[in-house]
Amino acid sequence: MIRLNGVDRETTINQETSTPMGTYVLADNPNLYQPQETNHFEFVVEGLDNILKAGVLGTEQNARIPNAKEVLRISVSQAFLPHFEQNTIEVKRGNSTVKFAGTPTFNAGEIVLNDYIGADTKAVLMAWQNLSYNVRTDKVGLASDYKKQAWLVEYTPDYQVVRKWILYGCWISGITEGTYNQEQNDKNQITATIQYDRGAIDTSEIE
Repeated sequence: MIRLNGVDRETTINQETSTPMGTYVLADNPNLYQPQETNHFEFVVEGLDNILKAGVLGTEQNARIPNAKEVLRISVSQAFLPHFEQNTIEVKRGNSTVKFAGTPTFNAGEIVLNDYIGADTKAVLMAWQNLSYNVRTDKVGLASDYKKQAWLVEYTPDYQVVRKWILYGCWISGITEGTYNQEQNDKNQITATIQYDRGAIDTSEIE
């Protein structure tokens, strides 16, 4: 017996319910309730192959990175999802307030990459960042050069595509790293702050 809302009620332990409350429904329907896992994804940036390294003139041997897209794809350890926040427009009348949808804002995200020496992950990031600002010449680049299109691709554990997000107008606004320390031994990782204009679910095929 239990009192609910002022009424005494008998136990329902022996009665079946039409609304599943426990995990049995998950176990009985594995085709529906396979959880998305956070380590099955790729972050892919287009338009980076054969990019010019930062600080070079372009005439030097090995001045360009021929496989920059693949280097970033393999190096990314963490990535963000392109969700937006929406401004709220309030209209007041009397003692009440009505709220309307305003303009959306896609806030910057971060990707974290393992710093692979042979693949020269850091050089790829710095080369991309160099397109928006060249430290040597003190010039800001053209949007048509530094803005890139990117995808975040989510996979099942057996690497079938679940969904794809497309990010428009991506560019690097900042690169940060941890400090080097003689007293510690760990892999070096690089964090790149990605600005982008908008992002959305993409239903087309991706290479």
